[in-house]
Amino acid sequence: MTFLEPLWLTLFIPLAAALWLWRPARSLVAIRIAILLCLLLALAGLAVKLQSRAGVVVLVADRSLSMPANADALERELATTLEDSRRSASQVGVVSFGEQARIEAMPGGARFSGFEMRSAQDASELHGALDTALSLIPRDAPGRIVVVSDGRWTGRDPSPLALQAAARGVAIDYRLASRGTAGDVAIERVDAPDSVSPGESFAVAAWLEAPHDTAVTVTLQRGASVIASGKQRLPGGTTRLAFRDRAPRGGTLAYKLTVTTAEPDPVAENNAARFLVGVDGPKPVLLVAGSRASRFASVLEAGGLVVETKTAPEWSLELLANYSAVVLENLPAEELGTGAMSMLASWVTESGGALMMTGGESAFASGGYFGSPLEPILPVSMELRREHRKLNMAIVVALDRSGSMSMPAGGGKVKMDLANAGAAQVLELLAPQDELGVVAVDSSSHIIADLDPIEGRKDLRSRILGIESMGGGIFVYEALATASRMLLTAKAQTRHIILFADAADAEEPGQYVALLEKCRKANITVTVIGLGEKTDVDAPLLRDIAARGGGRIFFTNNANELPRLFAQDTFIVARSTFVEEDTGLQTTPALYSLAGRPFNTLPSIGGYNLSYLRDGATPAVVTTDEYRAPVVASWHAGAGRVLVYTGEVDGAHSGALARWPEAGGFHASLVRWVAGTRSPLPDSMLATQRVENGVARIELELDPERAAAPLARMPRVTTLAATAGTAPVVTRHEMTWRTPDVLTVEIPLEGSATYLSTLELPGAGRVTLAPVALPYSPEAAPAAAGEGRKALERLARATGGRERVDVRAVWNDVPEQERHVPLRNWLVLTALVLLLVEVLERRTAILSAMALPKWVKLPALPAMRRRRAVKTAPRPTTPADEPPPAPAVQPPDALVDALRQAGKRASRKT
Repeated sequence: MTFLEPLWLTLFIPLAAALWLWRPARSLVAIRIAILLCLLLALAGLAVKLQSRAGVVVLVADRSLSMPANADALERELATTLEDSRRSASQVGVVSFGEQARIEAMPGGARFSGFEMRSAQDASELHGALDTALSLIPRDAPGRIVVVSDGRWTGRDPSPLALQAAARGVAIDYRLASRGTAGDVAIERVDAPDSVSPGESFAVAAWLEAPHDTAVTVTLQRGASVIASGKQRLPGGTTRLAFRDRAPRGGTLAYKLTVTTAEPDPVAENNAARFLVGVDGPKPVLLVAGSRASRFASVLEAGGLVVETKTAPEWSLELLANYSAVVLENLPAEELGTGAMSMLASWVTESGGALMMTGGESAFASGGYFGSPLEPILPVSMELRREHRKLNMAIVVALDRSGSMSMPAGGGKVKMDLANAGAAQVLELLAPQDELGVVAVDSSSHIIADLDPIEGRKDLRSRILGIESMGGGIFVYEALATASRMLLTAKAQTRHIILFADAADAEEPGQYVALLEKCRKANITVTVIGLGEKTDVDAPLLRDIAARGGGRIFFTNNANELPRLFAQDTFIVARSTFVEEDTGLQTTPALYSLAGRPFNTLPSIGGYNLSYLRDGATPAVVTTDEYRAPVVASWHAGAGRVLVYTGEVDGAHSGALARWPEAGGFHASLVRWVAGTRSPLPDSMLATQRVENGVARIELELDPERAAAPLARMPRVTTLAATAGTAPVVTRHEMTWRTPDVLTVEIPLEGSATYLSTLELPGAGRVTLAPVALPYSPEAAPAAAGEGRKALERLARATGGRERVDVRAVWNDVPEQERHVPLRNWLVLTALVLLLVEVLERRTAILSAMALPKWVKLPALPAMRRRRAVKTAPRPTTPADEPPPAPAVQPPDALVDALRQAGKRASRKT
């Protein structure tokens, strides 16, 4: 036995002294001593040492693309089996890994209920997974790790983690789960030049691997154009194929090589490979118009620019690398999407891209750019200033608070939190004299805030943000009926309802058609914001409500978009962000710097987006009305340039400027300034980039005969990594010397992302290299037979682990360890029982009567020293008060009589 907290034993002396000074009755001494002793031992942590196999087992589950189709079910089953077969004192943890490691279940926490990480990840970060698993096993507890994987890993080598695990006595077991690769035809690699010149012919070589003699069809595409296609017979082994192409113009050429087999291929992912080739030279301008009937491209071409027009491009880094500038013409933000806007913003600020935005009723604040990822890089702001408001508004926000709104939305928030933030955004945009009401709806309506002027309602924001999901569904008719009743008492003429609902859970529409007709007659409009897809089951209902309500319909799957959509609708209802009046223009000296030629007198425009110049931005053209608002403004955003033209370039509000003979030259000069010029590297430097072994190696070669060091400090490389339509990840690296004349840096490439790197040279500007990418996910790369099993065997052999066919047996191999089993609970329980016995003895004296025969006389006990003598008047006694005289001899078998006498004495004491 041992004591876990022996310091408490020092209480023995004061407790013994207290027991001596305040001695209890003789019959209670032993009980009192036992009680105090139990409590003292419990405080000191009395424990027994036992040998035990109880420990922690962590299941590490591979969620990568290379795993077999049934891997998800297998990993869930293994986790459940470990939970069900563990010993009482043992614990189970679960860690998943793909592109990164993630803890799915903590040891000693809630029971594993399923994987949060999706399967088919583009990487296998086994190193990070083992590191995380080791951190879940306490250093003073035995444990094992069970890896469920095919043994293929990417990123850092996991071998050093095996050494750490072995040093701690933690064995790594494994359960092999791999898909069959027999008969796999694969593209082993593709060799193509990193960059070429316009009009230059170049060769592309591809190595194809086949297990045996196989007939395939090989197709090479550049974009949507087929460069080469034909049937090919591949002998067993590796075959080299060659292709040729000619670079048409400056930009980036995106190629895709596809191999089609007659029989189903077990690993179809490696039958298609993409690669990129950069083309040096002038690049065209990309015009993305909000209307297919736009004639702005012809206006720019008349000004001497090469323009490509797209209405709905698939936004990617390789697309942006094709153009010198991007022009967004009256394009709503929802057509771009959050991912594309984030990509454009990063392309401008980090890679030196160029962006121009033109105005219209679907641009700027009216188009939903307030609060968007693009707003911070624009030289104008789009707040709804109260002094420019023409009319007061009355808005009622009806929020869905059904059960679906309690789902997580990332960042520790649920969907309800972001819907509340959207309603709070409406509050921020309104003026004090505007009226706002808020209704939360599930199966009935709950008025959170009555429709009243905002001024003086200091608790309104906190009440809105405090709305919680309460379950059930949203009853649409109840929401509309309550909101419309509230608006009937509004003082403002502009009356509006914002209905927020789940596009897959909008119930009980009732007689909404008749209700909306009454709303129309009462000058009440309705906008619907649907959380979900346009194809969801209740989307047609929500779309019809918005159409009949005379408002707008917004759908989004991203709950983080809700505040921006609420703000966009508020801007449109306010109708003060787009000025629909013929307005004169005035130029500033900055226009000459932009256009390179004087445009002293400009015709008027028929309307513009009211915005405000940011600090640091330069106004080139302003309005002559009361607002003196910027029409042409520019600035440098990070490494790139951004310019806005807040008028409409082609449409009903373009005004006289659109008919001006010099309109083409004017607009083209603005786009030309945005696109700028790309300065090449000095003659003494050469930058190259090559993809090898899953990394992009960037090298900067300096002139060996240079007279002095040409660099004040080490060059840096900024890299954007993103898949199509997603926000890019930005990384920065500093180059290092490989030789006295060569600087280098390696950028790891992962998955299907495209990587766009910009080389920053101190004193020489920036140079953006051509984008690069892996041919396909490294998870699909062909591997040698048994390579994955060998990798797992090495980890197991280094730590004393083994292959686990039956994971239940792992509990028998958890190392035995001497552990202390505390007796604190038992000691406290014993003290409690003894205390009850003492109370019983005090009340009945039963133990005294049972322990001693009647013929033994008990001496009178002295009074406790702590009790003071209390003088009381003598009370006359009666014969009934006096105890009966004890007989000289009591038969030993007269136990019943003794109990009866003890009961009488207890009655007298009571």
